[in-house]
Amino acid sequence: MSIETETETTTTSKAEVDAGQFSTASISNGDNQVMEKNDTIAAFDGEEKTEFFYLEGWRLWAIMGTLYLNTLLAALDVGIIATAIPAITDEFLQLNYVGWYGGTIFLTLSTASPVWGKLYKYVSARYVYLVSIVIFLVGSIVAATAKSSIPFIIARALQGLGCSGSIGGSVLMINYVAHPAKQPMLIGLWATVYMISTIIGPLIGGAFTSHVTWRWCFWINLPVGGPVLVAVILFFHVPKHVKYSKATWKEIILQLDLPGFAFIFTSLVCYTIALQWGGLTKPWSDGNVIATLVMWVVLTIGFFVVEYFQGERAMMPLRLLKTRLQWTNTLYAMMVNCAEFQVLFYLPIYFQSVHGQSAIASGVNTLPFIAFFALGSMMSGGIIGKTRIFQPFLLAGGLLATVGAALLYTVELKSSKARYLGSQVIFGFGIGLGCQVPLMALQSFTSPEDVASVTGIIVMMNSLSGGYFVTAAESVFDNRLLESLAVSAPSINPGLVLATGATQLRGVFKGQDLTAILAGYMAGVKDVFAWSLAGAAFTAVLALVVPFKKMPPVEDASAKEKSEDEKEETV
Repeated sequence: MSIETETETTTTSKAEVDAGQFSTASISNGDNQVMEKNDTIAAFDGEEKTEFFYLEGWRLWAIMGTLYLNTLLAALDVGIIATAIPAITDEFLQLNYVGWYGGTIFLTLSTASPVWGKLYKYVSARYVYLVSIVIFLVGSIVAATAKSSIPFIIARALQGLGCSGSIGGSVLMINYVAHPAKQPMLIGLWATVYMISTIIGPLIGGAFTSHVTWRWCFWINLPVGGPVLVAVILFFHVPKHVKYSKATWKEIILQLDLPGFAFIFTSLVCYTIALQWGGLTKPWSDGNVIATLVMWVVLTIGFFVVEYFQGERAMMPLRLLKTRLQWTNTLYAMMVNCAEFQVLFYLPIYFQSVHGQSAIASGVNTLPFIAFFALGSMMSGGIIGKTRIFQPFLLAGGLLATVGAALLYTVELKSSKARYLGSQVIFGFGIGLGCQVPLMALQSFTSPEDVASVTGIIVMMNSLSGGYFVTAAESVFDNRLLESLAVSAPSINPGLVLATGATQLRGVFKGQDLTAILAGYMAGVKDVFAWSLAGAAFTAVLALVVPFKKMPPVEDASAKEKSEDEKEETV
């Protein structure tokens, strides 16, 4: 028995169109005769004609507001726990689970994105989006009420699962409802909301932990998430030009590629465990560390083998990565966050530990990063929307981010405010210019039936940066800190240093011990910034490999098709 998913959730009257609530486009394949007037575009060929309805006016901004609010909520939860972890550790009394408190959300956030992408391909986006929000809110309730580490870690996994579906769904819905000329700007705004939410998360978490309780980091999701649910029900309607593939429930389950998900998820778990053990609780030569690293490699290879045999059912269909245009943009989406996340998570540590600033003060000092990221993101989105040229923004973004990361790497214990604020301006602007461009480009060149899958893959690549690089950065930082202390202050208990929050160092340690610890912190931060520099430089080089192509107008149905030279342009 087959199911027919929602293909028409919006009815549009002539009066609504005349009132400017929708812009319409009639699309068909063939000679591609295009006429444009007052945002109404039509391409004619024979008798068949497909109408496109794009929202305008208050209807568009009602949906955009809903999407941005939900993105803010989801992204906020990625980092909100950072400053609350010491208090959680004090309550649960299990220091060995510290890495899981902050890292678990990345495991499901990254690996589940393509699975959600498949669901959006076969099932009504409205219902899938609602389910993702509900899962996130359930995870928030479990986290807020958890009495021990295991339920709390499970709750964080549920939150990551929900975030994965709602973040990917937000970007996909922009593609569905917004006129193609407006999509780059709106996606740029979305990236800015995501960035701001990730940065202010630790500040809000610190405020709750200091003045109320860490549990409010999760309770706060309910009064915000409730209105989001209502707004989705009222405004979140999929335009009738969006067609869903028909399939049986059995086929939909097979399309989710659960074997592929199991391989990539367990590989990431092994990787996380190995880096949390290595050099900290176990030596790198320990058999358990070596075994988990080997299993990570084996399972990762196994994932690509499974994807090959799954074919069109793969969560990451390999045909969507064949052309140079596809694989370079996908890799750029992953590596740009390698550069961004290292600075995003460790710049506040630099402020709070080395300079002794409060969580709120460190947040204020990251404002240049936020502001110029937003400026770069909106600028590139707006210009790309007008010119349809994207490759120069990847290159310019990579070069500026490399310069900014190099300047950040040179900061020292006593660097002036102008020194570290100026570096953020260049770095933030560079990251903002390029970070959302791969998604814009691939959505533009992708056929309509593959847009959901491509969106899921790009969101997965963005999130895997957290799963891989934030975890690795934590290992680099901790190992470098302990290595420095072993030389300069061997009498200090390393466990006490790792368990002490960055803002609490001056209350726990004094004199020469404090000086040695701050020097160790600085050494660890510089190593993390060096990694950020390498990631930024890689994106600049990668941008030179991205084909110089002009994004086709989305209204032209034939522009979604691959040209013959693209089909032959494989690795």
